[in-house]
Amino acid sequence: MVMLVKLIGIVILVGGVAFILNPDIIKQYMTFWVKGKRLYLGAGLSIIIGVLLLFAASHCEVAWVITIFGIMAAIKGITLFLLGPGKITSMIKWWIERPLNLLRFFGIISLAIGVLLICVA
Repeated sequence: MVMLVKLIGIVILVGGVAFILNPDIIKQYMTFWVKGKRLYLGAGLSIIIGVLLLFAASHCEVAWVITIFGIMAAIKGITLFLLGPGKITSMIKWWIERPLNLLRFFGIISLAIGVLLICVA
């Protein structure tokens, strides 16, 4: 289970690095999820990751950190289901229009979250 948490951390870390180096990737990533029924796939994936993190938390060195991320991931997935494609599409359009430096900043946050998950697993 610890390796699963570390793998999730590595994926988030790599995404953060990609977002820092090329913030246009964030725009492509966001646009990908709002096409068709992909939003529901992403919501389900978030819920699954959240549940996996919650189950893995007791095996990790700093369980409460993993628990918090698991709860946040599950809430994100549920929120995506509840808001639906219409609301999410308008929110993503708003984010896509943000300056590139702000998007890079969120890449730095992703990188930091990835490192944190790897370290506390």
